[in-house]
Amino acid sequence: MKASDSNHRPQHMLSMLLALIIAMGMWYFVSVRDRLEAQVEVNLDYIAIPSHLMVTDGLINKIVVRVRGPATLLRSITRTNLIQAVDLSSIKKGTTIVPLGAENLGGRFRAFELIDISPPRIVVNADNIMERSVPVRAEIESPLHSGALTVENVSVTPATVQLRGPENIISGISHVPLTIMLDPKAAGTTIQSTIALDTPSLVTPSPALVKVQYTITSGRTVLTRRCKVGFVGGPHSQYTVDPQEIDVLIEVPEALAKNSRYLKEMDVSVAVPDIQPGESAQLPLHFRLPEGMTLLNPLAEEVTVTHKKQ
Repeated sequence: MKASDSNHRPQHMLSMLLALIIAMGMWYFVSVRDRLEAQVEVNLDYIAIPSHLMVTDGLINKIVVRVRGPATLLRSITRTNLIQAVDLSSIKKGTTIVPLGAENLGGRFRAFELIDISPPRIVVNADNIMERSVPVRAEIESPLHSGALTVENVSVTPATVQLRGPENIISGISHVPLTIMLDPKAAGTTIQSTIALDTPSLVTPSPALVKVQYTITSGRTVLTRRCKVGFVGGPHSQYTVDPQEIDVLIEVPEALAKNSRYLKEMDVSVAVPDIQPGESAQLPLHFRLPEGMTLLNPLAEEVTVTHKKQ
């Protein structure tokens, strides 16, 4: 037995030596040979924000980490979508500097030499969370001249909403404005709609939608207007149009029925055709109407355009 053990011992030692050489070769290949530098983007995920605080500024989406290490490992990490949690449990009202050093990056970069982190810190601004109940105030706007549309029985449901957001902003809000843009073609009708509240950034209203009801009490009237037909597009001095004027039936708000400036904003035209001298073409009319005017039934929908003989 002893002779046999002495014969196997050199072989065992040889195997151990070979394994050690292989291990050292692998260590050299991974840790020493082909060391490179690379920039890696790391997405940030913020956790543990104190429940009574709201971050108002300073958070960034990602940082850039520059590292040096084995090429094989660098290739593997640059293909990975890296996400790092940043603990904000220590922030206070006002400004807090949160470092983004190597100790904040976890263990995924331990195999590398950390050269730089950009930015190396973030400056977080936070404020106390405040909740406050404020009224919703309807603000009527019209695309027409002042006084052209009259509105009555405006109601908003609910009349008050709960706001939640930074104390510095909420404390300065006395009401939430609700802009109601009137449709001048809906005169004489009661309108019901649901509108989203528009609040400052970081301020959340509850509920976010309110119901609005109002009645446009001003009416509309029908008029007949005689309009001259003009040309659009290209030189038109060598062209004639027949008829030169047409009668147009329109509907307008009652308050603007005698407003000559408003009525003159209506324009009737025809495009210059690509025809030879002496030729004529039947072409459709184009109508440009001011806000609140409706075209009912023009007595002529097409006109004849003639290229004068030279």
